[in-house]
Amino acid sequence: MKISIIMCAMNSMPYIMTSIESFKRQKYKNKELILVHSKSIDNTYEYLKSINHNNIKIFNFDGSIYNALNFGIKKAKGKIIGVLHSDDIFFSEFTLNNIATIYKNNNYELIYGNILYSEKNNLLNIKRNWSKINLIKKFDLPPHTSLFVKKSVYNKYKYNSNYHISGDTEFLLNVFNKKIKKFYLNKYITIMRTGGISTNISFLFKKTIEDIKIFKKYNLSIFDYFLKVFSKLKQFYIYKKINLTKYHQVLHDYSRIKFAKPEEINKLKGKIISALNLAFISYDYKYKLRTHKYLFWPDGMFSYYIVNKKKKPGRIYFINILKNLNQNKKKYKKIYVLGNLPNTSNTWLKKNLKHTFEHRNFPFVKINNIKSTTNRIKLMSDSLIILTLPTPKQEMVGNVLLNKYPKSNIICIGGSINILSGLEKQAPYFFYIFSLEWLWRLKFDTARRFKRLFESTYLYFKLLIERKNNIF
Repeated sequence: MKISIIMCAMNSMPYIMTSIESFKRQKYKNKELILVHSKSIDNTYEYLKSINHNNIKIFNFDGSIYNALNFGIKKAKGKIIGVLHSDDIFFSEFTLNNIATIYKNNNYELIYGNILYSEKNNLLNIKRNWSKINLIKKFDLPPHTSLFVKKSVYNKYKYNSNYHISGDTEFLLNVFNKKIKKFYLNKYITIMRTGGISTNISFLFKKTIEDIKIFKKYNLSIFDYFLKVFSKLKQFYIYKKINLTKYHQVLHDYSRIKFAKPEEINKLKGKIISALNLAFISYDYKYKLRTHKYLFWPDGMFSYYIVNKKKKPGRIYFINILKNLNQNKKKYKKIYVLGNLPNTSNTWLKKNLKHTFEHRNFPFVKINNIKSTTNRIKLMSDSLIILTLPTPKQEMVGNVLLNKYPKSNIICIGGSINILSGLEKQAPYFFYIFSLEWLWRLKFDTARRFKRLFESTYLYFKLLIERKNNIF
């Protein structure tokens, strides 16, 4: 018996990596994931293109979430269909096994179970618990991500695309008022991250209006609606201790950032290495820099507060990179240095890198023109590309180059070579131990660096307000 899982994705990085991994880790073999992608402006589609899995089918679809779900259901080959959001996970590796066993031994048409709600950025921090054996009142409905439904039922009752947020509520009221053979499985089905459109406070008013319209359609009153809303309060404080396992820890870590040690440079393939600092964190929020191919080193005081790792300045990290490159002369077909590299820095690098490298200037262009300018650059594949541009330009260039040359490695080193060569004076030790090198560096290229500092600080405070800063 094949089970099809429908997942809709738009601007779903980085959590979709965890959701797909959760599907892959299901022990049940006769399964498929129907992934319906719609016009992402982040790096979701680049990640999806990298997936090579026999049981995962990816479709591009331009439409609302409920049209996308109906489209995915139509494409599904399974007899049983479930929905997994692109930031949620199955509770265990045996979720699909549990569902299949019940369906094989019974004649049910719909199965629903329990779900947990976690903090958006922390799957291990459980905030709510939905578990209910008896759905007494007409408006008592399970979350639709806990449902596994026969395709024959979906062929009769589809999601109503007239609703933007509450189409699942309409679907549930519809099918639960029909004579369909239902079964409650008293097991956890999914862990659902809070902060999605249906649980996001910024969409609360619109969701409330849609919910009330749906309740009226099914002869339920506004009073019934608010009874349903207030009945959820107990989900926040009446639940037993949940035993989370290694499976949950692995998935929790899966979409979080990864760090690269300098000695790994000769083992990597198809990666971008960049500094995790205030500039990257802030500009990633604005320009969606990070892809699944990124590795980092901790740089600046913000990396300590966010990932609790000791700062490692770019110049020290790059020195260690050079040591490891010099120990292996056959790793790369060619080494390129792309960006600003004055004569003093060029001479220093020739002296300290025991490989021939080719330096190319990168023209000064506006952010909007970086992609087209970078696409005109022709390099050899299987190369090491060292970028000496400021953030976020070097990461944008790196993303374009890695799409063109997916077997290469890219290091975003910024102005570190200028400091190592003595062209730009190093900060006194006092500034280093108190993580104030950024203040010292304002002495050089003052206008540009002050502008970047102001903008990145502003963007970081926006991240704090929107509670997205813990994504790293």
